[in-house]
Amino acid sequence: MKVPLANPNNLMFSLLLGVVALIINCYPIPFFANVQFILGNTLTVISSILFGPWYALLTSILASTGLVIVWDSFHVYIIFGLEALFLGFCRRRDIYALYGSVIFWLVFGMPAFYLLGNLFFDLPNNHLPFVTLKQAINSMIYTSIASLLVLSIPKLWRFKGRIKDKQRRSLSKQVTYFITLMITLSLLLSALLFNFYFLERQQQLVKVNQNETVRHIAYAGETYLENHIKVIENAAYLFTITNDSPTSSQAFLSNLHRNYPSFISMLMTNEKGNFIALSPLSKFQNPDEFKLNNNVKDRDYFIESFYNLRVYVSSVFVGRGFGNDAIVAMSAPYFDKTDHTKALGIIEGSLDLNYFDKIDYDFEGMRNQSIVLTDEKNNIIYASNQLNLKVMTPFHYALYKGRYQTTLDLININNTDSSTPEYIYAKSELSNGWKLYIVEPFTPLLKIAENQMLNSFAMLLVALLLTFYISNKISQLLSIPLEMIANQFSQLAQSSTKHQLLDDNAPREVYSLYETLLASKQQLIDHQLELENIVAIRTEELETANTKLKELVDRDPLTALYNRRYAEHKFIETREFCLRSEQAITVAVVDLDFFKAINDTYGHLAGDECLRQVASVLKQHFKRDIDIISRYGGEEFMLILPMSNALNIEHHLNEFRLKLNQILISIPNGSQQLTLTCSIGAIIANANYHHDLDRWIKIADDNLYQAKAQGRNRTILTIISPETES
Repeated sequence: MKVPLANPNNLMFSLLLGVVALIINCYPIPFFANVQFILGNTLTVISSILFGPWYALLTSILASTGLVIVWDSFHVYIIFGLEALFLGFCRRRDIYALYGSVIFWLVFGMPAFYLLGNLFFDLPNNHLPFVTLKQAINSMIYTSIASLLVLSIPKLWRFKGRIKDKQRRSLSKQVTYFITLMITLSLLLSALLFNFYFLERQQQLVKVNQNETVRHIAYAGETYLENHIKVIENAAYLFTITNDSPTSSQAFLSNLHRNYPSFISMLMTNEKGNFIALSPLSKFQNPDEFKLNNNVKDRDYFIESFYNLRVYVSSVFVGRGFGNDAIVAMSAPYFDKTDHTKALGIIEGSLDLNYFDKIDYDFEGMRNQSIVLTDEKNNIIYASNQLNLKVMTPFHYALYKGRYQTTLDLININNTDSSTPEYIYAKSELSNGWKLYIVEPFTPLLKIAENQMLNSFAMLLVALLLTFYISNKISQLLSIPLEMIANQFSQLAQSSTKHQLLDDNAPREVYSLYETLLASKQQLIDHQLELENIVAIRTEELETANTKLKELVDRDPLTALYNRRYAEHKFIETREFCLRSEQAITVAVVDLDFFKAINDTYGHLAGDECLRQVASVLKQHFKRDIDIISRYGGEEFMLILPMSNALNIEHHLNEFRLKLNQILISIPNGSQQLTLTCSIGAIIANANYHHDLDRWIKIADDNLYQAKAQGRNRTILTIISPETES
């Protein structure tokens, strides 16, 4: 493919557009998530419309550099470079930019963008369709803006170096395209604004829902803990005032556990930390295990409650001897009935934290939300099953600070180094230092945005087709009547229109124009005839003037002979004619003898009369149509005589010399008469002798000089034969 040479003006303007586009693309407009709209490519489209593919490619490279700076992805050079070339070649084929953009992204752009995204983008596959679709819509936006700018800014579509249309576009196509541009851009911007506010609303709803969820769960969790602390505290107090015998402790504890099954296990000890009651008894049927774990005096819940005489709530830990569940130990001392300052032992309950599983189940049925609960040491106490997190391990996470634009708080749990957010989260801290996280996947929200964008794009394509159809019909309402009028009045015939040209559907303004033209038709015809008559007269006058002017240019005004310029020009044509027929040419210079004396004696009027008489004799004697007679200068005349005969040319020249000597010339304003003689120097040679007339004249002048030297009134002729030339 041949690349045209660079036009300096086009090159400079393309570079300027590229630099401005680079700056604009450094500040893309955020929309949602990792979707950003770029407007700098508007200038690339302008470059393709004005200058074609190669200048557009140059502008695109500069514009894409701004995106590389922001996105750190070199794929934009490929995608937008191809787009610039495609739109540039569409321009050369008179295809409008918007139509070219739709064709490019449907056929080439979106498949190529998706393929490059799979190869080079750090994005999940389910995010790529959304980003790809966004880019197609973005292209239609900046293409529409660029086309409107070119149409509305005269300096752009009048730019000296721009590409011209191969064929003049019809009014119907122009109106259709302009209306399509306006409606397409309006629909695009309206759809984007709607989607933007819709997604903003969705984000607000997600945030409100998460905040409500975390608040309710946190409240339920705190209430759950506080209620069971009260249970242990009230049980210790009740046992203190109702304790009558050691055998009553087991019945009291079993009854208490039946009423509050959220405790995994419960126990009562004496002052030495030995068990006096256990519940449920099924957990302690193994004698060896019971013997091994029948004393808890080393446990914090015993030490803190028994010796410090207070209700104690432990940190979360894994139960020892009674299973591997994460539990919270709650304990309170019971006292001597008669002495409430003397502790006799403790009542302890191991609280089941799987209570949050029930809350999680209730919320999971309504929303796609998960729970993570950590203790004051950031160890996981509880986590929803779908998160696959291990209980009693540190909670590792990363708050997302990447490129995804959203008003939500984002967090990564499974892959903390990912550039894509995994979850939306809300957080609350309980009064005991525990932290509650409500998380839900970010992908469903992105899927909503993708569906919205896809629906908008589908509706846009349908609207684009409808717009094209409707605008074409609208344009036809204008263009068809105008075309009919143009055809009717393209030739101003003498006969008038005898039938109604336009029907009732024609616009009022067009019909008014038709009536005005119809009423003026005869006037135009008359005026045309008048103009044609004037033109004919003026043309005849002009031809006459041109003939006179040509004679003035080619002829000597005194003698009416041709001048030297004409003779020299005519020699070329004469020589070519003689070359074809292999004929000889005679060139002769005629000089009047003692002409200066005539001027000095009788005056210049007499000299002029002599020249006129000589010219008359020359025309009478050398009267062939092909003979060229010219005034060479002063009293000299030059003869160019084609098709001469070397045997009789000298006789023919001498005949003229004698004839001139025989005429009597009357002196103006006087009664005297005088005669003239002349000297002639001549050359006869074949036409191929030399192409330069000066060479012929040089020999004729030399012969004339010899004739003067030998006494004047004589002819000297040089015959140049092929032998002489050699």
